[in-house]
Amino acid sequence: MSARVLLALLAAVPALAAPTRFFSLDTPATLAGSRSTGVAVRPDGGLQALPPLVPLATLNEPLAQAMAEDSQGNVYVGTGHPARLYRIGEKGAELLGELEADQITSLVVAPDGSLFATTALPATVVRFRQGKLEPVATLAQGNLWDSAFFAGKLVLAAGNPGRLLTLSPKGLELLTEIPDRHARCLASTGGKLIVGTSGKGLILSYDGTNLGVLYDSGFTEIASLATGANGTVVATALTGDPTLGQKPGEGQPSVSVSTTAPSPETGRFTSEVLLVSPQGAVTTLARFDKELAFTVAWDGPTVLVGTGLEGRLVQVVETVTVQLDTVDAGQITRLGSGGRLVLTQEPVKVLKRRGLPQGTFTSAPLDAGQPAQWGRFAATVSGACRASFRSGNSQEPNDTWSAWSAPTPCAETLANVPQARFLQLKLELGPGEAQVSRVQVAYRQLNLPPQIKELKVFPPGEVYLKSPPPSERIVEVSHPDLAGIFTTLEDDKETQAQLGKRYYRVGFQTVAWKVDDPNGDPLRFDLDIQRQGGEWWPVRQKLESVQLALDTQALADGLYRFRLTATDAPGNPETPEVSSAVSSWFVVDNTPPSLKLRREGDFWVIEAADELSPITLAEYNRDAQSWLPLAPEDGLLDAPRELFRLPVAKGKHVLSVRVVDDHHNRRVVAVEEGP
Repeated sequence: MSARVLLALLAAVPALAAPTRFFSLDTPATLAGSRSTGVAVRPDGGLQALPPLVPLATLNEPLAQAMAEDSQGNVYVGTGHPARLYRIGEKGAELLGELEADQITSLVVAPDGSLFATTALPATVVRFRQGKLEPVATLAQGNLWDSAFFAGKLVLAAGNPGRLLTLSPKGLELLTEIPDRHARCLASTGGKLIVGTSGKGLILSYDGTNLGVLYDSGFTEIASLATGANGTVVATALTGDPTLGQKPGEGQPSVSVSTTAPSPETGRFTSEVLLVSPQGAVTTLARFDKELAFTVAWDGPTVLVGTGLEGRLVQVVETVTVQLDTVDAGQITRLGSGGRLVLTQEPVKVLKRRGLPQGTFTSAPLDAGQPAQWGRFAATVSGACRASFRSGNSQEPNDTWSAWSAPTPCAETLANVPQARFLQLKLELGPGEAQVSRVQVAYRQLNLPPQIKELKVFPPGEVYLKSPPPSERIVEVSHPDLAGIFTTLEDDKETQAQLGKRYYRVGFQTVAWKVDDPNGDPLRFDLDIQRQGGEWWPVRQKLESVQLALDTQALADGLYRFRLTATDAPGNPETPEVSSAVSSWFVVDNTPPSLKLRREGDFWVIEAADELSPITLAEYNRDAQSWLPLAPEDGLLDAPRELFRLPVAKGKHVLSVRVVDDHHNRRVVAVEEGP
């Protein structure tokens, strides 16, 4: 998960300079990406110090993936290479015995207080009771990976081939086969047994008679399951080298449980955490693109995940992932007692939360969007709490950031750091019961001038309206396509969305602009106009719109340009910033072209001329019939002066000629035509 977090901004009452805003860290979502040591995030968005994780025992073993706790508080750990069983109490670790197998794969405490262990290579079931280890059963083919009590029976997860077994007075009996190579892990809830598989990464449901598929994860292995309140189950799915076992007819099996980081095979994610509802619906709670989620546990309404690579204990609160703790080990392999017991590997250690609550919370970098002055920190605090801060202009904290400020009491203090775009806060809670909620940090961006991205002058006659006024005709009969009052020009969708629908009106000139403010301040605009060689004259002041259609029929013909001045004064009345830009030159032309006709023998010679604009249309008709195009002598209508030649028609007629410039000014001349 990226360390950078953009939180919701709550606008405050405008100050005399740039408006003051707040980062509010009061929901799990706003706390996403944080890293803690012994500080939990509550579902209401509060923070709570936890007792630290302290070592109960360190075992000189290479592998440990099984742990259980009995009603007297004794912790049992099963190791591998070789398979040994330890009991850990207040006096330390006690070796109970070494089993004739490669590793202990699961431990479960029976209702009568006895302890069952399963092993791999070979697959055996061993019971520990009254201080003695006794073999109970041996599986001829495959290995045993997990165990759980379901419907009063001990159920065992086996593979390869994948199947569920139960322990009876006669030994191991088959309950059901499963559609995968290995039954990997088990969890009993609500009259159903949830099964995670290895090979295809399936989540199955078994009610004692029928077996069904709840979810196909797309990963290769469901590594861990844990039951929660109301029949919910949480699972971890990972990608790697699953417990594939042998293929039929290929000699002895070669099996293993994934214990190190494999190469990713499913997209960019190496593992994910899944939630299975009592109705069987499966949703994704969290995904990891580097770490492997090996083990899960419920801690009240939140989910705890133990990972590999970095040995992190991660908390998932309402699909938000935060770091709860780190351990000095390569991997967390098992969690117990709602996360209060932690089994690690590399090295093998058992940790337990105990002692006075105490921890440190470090937020993700808070991004003000622009360099900012950081102000008051406030929070609702119960117990001991101290706050410190640091700032910088890079997305991730590095050596260019300021040092952490001296810790000060959390009740209300100032973030005493240099002006910068990013801020990170650290809260030290405890020792003793300590809770923090409703965290807020005030900031004010350094005021930056508006940025004029575009100042565009549209073709003459184009106007844009969100909706035309019903009482006024917007498109006139002098529309350039001569087709009536309604425009047939194609609308540009982006322009229409920003400015409105495009219409036509003779003599109007539209100018529009795009302006951004780096601080998000409200803007106001002044628009001036200048004739070539003349002074600037105001057109409109204190505009809040992003376009203006100017009636140029009151202006003298000539070259003009606009000047736009943008200010953030509405949000910064005492220290406003201003930016200006000028448009390209445009032509104001309210004068129709001149039009002269003279007869030379069997041809009419027609001369059209305009002082400022090119001729864009030339047509003729006889006796009020249809208008027909006139072709210029040079073949292209593109100049203010054009020459046409039209053959004289036989008989008597009335010849009408009209020309239009690109400002849609028109001239019509009619002459009598005869022998």
